[in-house]
Amino acid sequence: MSVNWKKSTRFKPNVVLKRIQAERIVNPDGKGSSFSGFGVRQDLHVLHSMLKFPDAARDLDQANLIWRALAYTPEDLTKDKFFLKELNNQISIALAKRENVFHVLTSISISNNAHLGCMNVLGVNLECCGATYPRRFVNARSERIFRGHAPTSESPPEYTKVIATVKAKSPSLAISAALRSIDLHRALWCLLYNYEMEIVGHSWMPINMVRLGSVHTVHSQSGALASDNIWFEPYHSPASVYVPQDGSKIKRRIQGILTRIRNCRYGSHITDALLLFVRALDEWNQNTAFIRLWSALERLASPEHGDYDAVVRRCSFLWDDPAFAIQTLEHLREYRNGYMHTGTEMPDAKTYCFQLQQHFRSLVFFHIGNSKRFNSLNDANDFLDLPTDVSALKRLRQSVEFACRFRDSI
Repeated sequence: MSVNWKKSTRFKPNVVLKRIQAERIVNPDGKGSSFSGFGVRQDLHVLHSMLKFPDAARDLDQANLIWRALAYTPEDLTKDKFFLKELNNQISIALAKRENVFHVLTSISISNNAHLGCMNVLGVNLECCGATYPRRFVNARSERIFRGHAPTSESPPEYTKVIATVKAKSPSLAISAALRSIDLHRALWCLLYNYEMEIVGHSWMPINMVRLGSVHTVHSQSGALASDNIWFEPYHSPASVYVPQDGSKIKRRIQGILTRIRNCRYGSHITDALLLFVRALDEWNQNTAFIRLWSALERLASPEHGDYDAVVRRCSFLWDDPAFAIQTLEHLREYRNGYMHTGTEMPDAKTYCFQLQQHFRSLVFFHIGNSKRFNSLNDANDFLDLPTDVSALKRLRQSVEFACRFRDSI
C-alpha cells in the first residue's frame, strides 16, 4: 500500500502546497530545497492531517518523511501527484533500511522480587531482570542519565527493571515498538488489578497500579548507547510498588490473554483500545484521564463514527441490569460532553474514571472471552446491538427462522 490523500472534500491539499511552493528555494545542485520562512513548519502539520499512511509506515517518523518529500520533490509542489510520488519514495527508502537489534532499558512499578522472567509481547522480548540490569548496560545508562539533565531522576530502586529486545531500523523506532509492547503488558496488569473504586486516596494520583519508570535508554548488543538521545516521562510520579502474591500465576494468565488477542480476527482493535486505556489512566489530571479513557471505550464500541448512543447501547448490553447501566453511562456521557464543550472540570473526576473503567473492563473482557466467535469488530458490535429483553430476542429468533424458511421456499 502507498500513502494517499484522505478521501474528504474538507481537505484541499493544493491550497497548502501552493503556500509551501512560494517559500521553496531549490538548491543550486538540484538536490533538496530550503524554505524562506518559518510557516512551512506549520504547513507541514496541516498536510500530515490530510494524509493516510499505510500500516507499514505507522511507526516511522512521518513528519520527517513529509519534510523530506517537500524538500526533494523534483517538480512543482502544486502538482500534488509529484509530492505523493516523492513521499512514497521516502517511505520506501526508510523501510529499506536494515534492521538492527536494540535493547530498550526501562522499569515498571512491580516489586523487583516478583521474578516475572521473560515474555514475548507484540514480537518484542521483554525480560524482567529484577533489581538490577546486566552489568554491561549499567555504566552507559547511568552516565547518560547524569549527562542528560532530564527533568526527572531514575525510578525507585524497588521497581522491576525491564529490558525490551527489539529489531528495528533506528533507535527511535526501537523505543516506539518497545514501549508499545511494555504498555500492552502493563495494560493487562492494570485491567486485572487496578482498584474498582477508591474510598481514601489523592485525586491527583494516577489510577494505574503498574506504571512506567521515568527514564528509557536504547543500547546496542554490546551494552553501549545506540543513541545519544534520552527518553523520559515528563509528568512521571512514582507509584507505590505493586507486590503480586504469585507472579508466575499472573504471568500465565496474562500469556493466556495475549494468546486470545493474537488469535482474534480483530485483535489489533483490542490492542489499540488497551493501549489507550493504560495510557489514559497513567494521567494524574483525572479530567484528562477521563477523556482519554472514553476514547478507549469508543475504540471498541464505536470505532468509526464516535456514536455515543451506540457506545451506551453496546456497553449496557453486557450488564445484568442494562437499564441501570444505561443511566450510569448517560451520566458519564453528560460529564464528557460538558467537559469537551465548556471545559467544566469536576472535583469528582477520579470517581468518574473508576466508573468508566468498570465499563471498559466489561467490554474488553467480552471481546477477549469471545475472541473466536466473531469475524470482525463490526460483527461483534452487531451482536451488542441486539435487544437485552429475552422475550424480544425470542420474537427476533422466530422472525429470523421464518425468514430462513421463506427464502428456502423461493
